[in-house]
Amino acid sequence: MARRHARLSLYLAASTLALAGAAAAETAPAPAPAAAGGATNVGEIVVTATRRAESLSKIPESVSAFSERKLEVQGIKNFEGVARYTPGVTYSQDDHDIAIRGISSTAGSSTTGIYIDDTPVQIRNLGLNANNTLPAVFDLSRVEVLRGPQGTLFGAGSEGGAVRYITTQPSLTKFSAMAHSEIAFTDNGSPSYEFGFAAGGPIVEDKLGFRISAWGREDGGWVNRVNYQTLNVTDPNANYVNTWNLRGAITWSPTPNLTITPGIDYQNRYQNNHDEYWVSISNPGQSNYNSGTPDKMSDPDRFYLPTLRIEYDTSKVKIISNTSYYNRLENVNGYSGTLYNLSYFQQIIGGGIDPQGNPCTNNCASQYPLLTPTGPNVPGMPNYLAYNVITNSQSNWTQEVRLQSPDSPSPLSWTAGIFYEHSDQTSNEQIIDPELPALTQLLWNESMLDAWGQELLPGGVDYINKTDSTDTQLALFANANYNVTSQLKLTGGLRYAWTKFSYTNLNDGPQDLLDSGGIPATVSGSKSEQPFTPMGTVSYQITSDDMVYGSIAKGYRIGGATPPLPVAACGSGFPTQYNSDHVWSYEVGSKDRFFDRALQVSGSAFYIQWTGIQQAFYVPSCGIQFTTNAGEVVSKGFDMQSSLQLTHALHVETTVGYTNARFTGNAYDANGDLLDAEGDTLDIPPWTVTAAAQYDFHVFGAPAFARIDYSFSSMRTAPIPNEDYRTAFYDSGLKPDPDTNLVNLRFGATVKNWDLQCYVNNVFNSHPQLDLQHQDQFTTLYEATTFRPITVGLSASYKY
Repeated sequence: MARRHARLSLYLAASTLALAGAAAAETAPAPAPAAAGGATNVGEIVVTATRRAESLSKIPESVSAFSERKLEVQGIKNFEGVARYTPGVTYSQDDHDIAIRGISSTAGSSTTGIYIDDTPVQIRNLGLNANNTLPAVFDLSRVEVLRGPQGTLFGAGSEGGAVRYITTQPSLTKFSAMAHSEIAFTDNGSPSYEFGFAAGGPIVEDKLGFRISAWGREDGGWVNRVNYQTLNVTDPNANYVNTWNLRGAITWSPTPNLTITPGIDYQNRYQNNHDEYWVSISNPGQSNYNSGTPDKMSDPDRFYLPTLRIEYDTSKVKIISNTSYYNRLENVNGYSGTLYNLSYFQQIIGGGIDPQGNPCTNNCASQYPLLTPTGPNVPGMPNYLAYNVITNSQSNWTQEVRLQSPDSPSPLSWTAGIFYEHSDQTSNEQIIDPELPALTQLLWNESMLDAWGQELLPGGVDYINKTDSTDTQLALFANANYNVTSQLKLTGGLRYAWTKFSYTNLNDGPQDLLDSGGIPATVSGSKSEQPFTPMGTVSYQITSDDMVYGSIAKGYRIGGATPPLPVAACGSGFPTQYNSDHVWSYEVGSKDRFFDRALQVSGSAFYIQWTGIQQAFYVPSCGIQFTTNAGEVVSKGFDMQSSLQLTHALHVETTVGYTNARFTGNAYDANGDLLDAEGDTLDIPPWTVTAAAQYDFHVFGAPAFARIDYSFSSMRTAPIPNEDYRTAFYDSGLKPDPDTNLVNLRFGATVKNWDLQCYVNNVFNSHPQLDLQHQDQFTTLYEATTFRPITVGLSASYKY
């Protein structure tokens, strides 16, 4: 569990209610229209999870797909909602981490591939708070979630699976447009607002078409910033989020078999303050959430993504080229500089020493503690303030060219291609503490030079940890399907890549304690690897409605660097590099339709071996983390989805996911400290269950629907390593999240071109204490997050 950063809980608008109909991405046929009143009736949905347009029920793979209509009637606005209705998938609000079948790590390379159409946008965990920006894509065609390694077609960033956001593309034949607005009210919080517009169609019939969209949303805040001394509110409902998204694309078809589509996405997101509340000064039962953190915890984040897609279709082969440039900049106040510094200094004075490890010249221990459950305790400096800024930047060039066999009755179909990526990434962590000289004098009766060995850097900076890195990757891949008979199909794929990661790390500042005499500490290195990721599947179509399959696949992510830790504060022997890790996944499953296709059921069971895991370990003595390879995990379980049309009007959906991801042995660091103990688990809930019922009816002749959605996540029954007393970095203050239950209601009606809905989210105002944390094992000030309080909203969409 990482410290030295605040756990930011984001309402990422990653999928929207933009539901205007234009052709789906990758020329996939559009799904059948929804039934009257907004039913998500049992029907086919076409996806491109295999890079080819195929019916979901015919893909021998565990895939969940959310069509545009399903996103709307379930009220899904971000990936948190997608994860809630996807078995085997969990989402962490604090670091935006996506876990698929337990494969998740907040250290090292991404374990889940995140794609906007064909462009990967995930981030490497280069430093602290390397949060993914899950895209808020208005005018969305669908979301696809692929469970299990996708290394063959989607590369090293999809070790556990992949998430694909498929945008609506320009049409050359049909004009469509839509406008959407929404307002919602949260108990004891600020209102939320949303507005979006999208339009597209032919400029020149069959030759030139366009698609444009603009979308903005403010998620009203519900956690107050207060003065921790007086509890007076200084910034009410401070955790509001503003998000803007713009997209434009043009498709030109100079000949019937050639299309050229340039496009651009732009997103700007600003979170004013984090979602964490102080446990000691809040009353969740009354929807009263307060944070006394003196420094504001904001998170401005923007990206732009220009793309160029070219398709050339001949009678023998289709050639597809995708060129993209993803540029992202985030300046996040990743953790509280005030609370971190005081927790760190508290440990030093508690030992009766100064920062250099020398005995105090005064009774510094008398100042202990500097942090109490209700806030800082520095009598001589009651308004002490320090703050942290972490700058994460990405600049990713990607180019993929693939060849595909044509859609034909031939028993053999294939896809082959080449992929290149060049990614520059920077993580720059700083603590700005202009009051450190005065605080040093107060605590130790020493000057900066005597206590720290160095004066503050320009701008009042007392700590810098900056890492610059470059990832390059060149890969060849191929995937083929062969129908041995009309029922038996074999699928095989492979990917061979040449990867290189290089980095330079700089540590500087008085609090660094890595240098001597004010000389910055630097370290650099590189790692080159040639991963090979094969996969194979056997499927058998028993009848047109029943299929069984079995698969084996390898997933992989490359190694990297971890910043050095200050020896005086944390001790010695910590690594500065880590190696690659990989998984082998074994899966069996079936997809079935019963009762004249009124019931659809898909399920799979999996067994995954994950070795040499890139993990982040929090060092309680100094509140800092490092990354290393440690331990092996076996993840096993199952996922199931069902959809039942009980009557013409009543439709029921359920999902069940079970994941048991445990360490299979003990893992030690270079000092012989126990990092992972056999039986420890990964930080994911074992059980996730959702159930939904939707009833369609008519109101004054207009089709309407009423819907209820319920979701459940279970508490972990085994500790993560930091909760296990046997490990070296045990923290007795940590505990697992409890069971959670969430109920949402939604009502809607369609009146001519208008789609009107009202909803109640978190009907019973559930407020489980989630992500409980403190700065280190000696700190009694606890923070937590929870669900957004009960929220009532209205929305209206006009579609043409």
